[in-house]
Amino acid sequence: MYETDSSLHTRPSLLTRIRDVRDAEAWKLFVETYAPLVYRYARRQGLQDADAADVAQEVMVEAARCLRTFVYQPERGRFRDWLGTVSRRRLARFHRQQKHQEAGIGGADTDAVLEQATAAQAEAAWTDEFNAQLLRIALERARPHFEVPTWRAFERVWIENRPAAEAAGELGLPIDAIYLAKSRVLKRLREEIVLLAEDLPQFVPLS
Repeated sequence: MYETDSSLHTRPSLLTRIRDVRDAEAWKLFVETYAPLVYRYARRQGLQDADAADVAQEVMVEAARCLRTFVYQPERGRFRDWLGTVSRRRLARFHRQQKHQEAGIGGADTDAVLEQATAAQAEAAWTDEFNAQLLRIALERARPHFEVPTWRAFERVWIENRPAAEAAGELGLPIDAIYLAKSRVLKRLREEIVLLAEDLPQFVPLS
């Protein structure tokens, strides 16, 4: 179902682990990673706090149900796209129900369809939200594995996008150490992202 590259890591991916109903730690990580993503996306689509929280919970419930029987099918696409589709469908259903209630005809389904341009915008917004959340969580998970000087060097040249020579001068490190720090952290970062989403992130380059 999702594209992956097992050469990047030896640990089982999160999407594989949550198939085991006994793995409470995996489910906790899944919810901590993806529930805030769906919530923020729903808020950006105009939902109020409580409604966005309800949509996020509904998406997590559907994800739990579907991923319990997860089967790897690369031709079906990436996890990011699947979760985005689930989230947008839940949002569309919420908006339909709101319109029906406002019209006084209850919550029955109708054939409301989003405009193509609106759908494309929603998909792009989801991709941006997904990438930002995945990067945020991966950075949090990667940071404890590095000493402070290594992480500071990485922050200067990758997060702050400053020249390696400038970072080396500021931190009092050889420029080779700056490049090595960046390479080591990026490798770990990519591994964490693949573990979380079984997808090779194009927004985290090799160097």
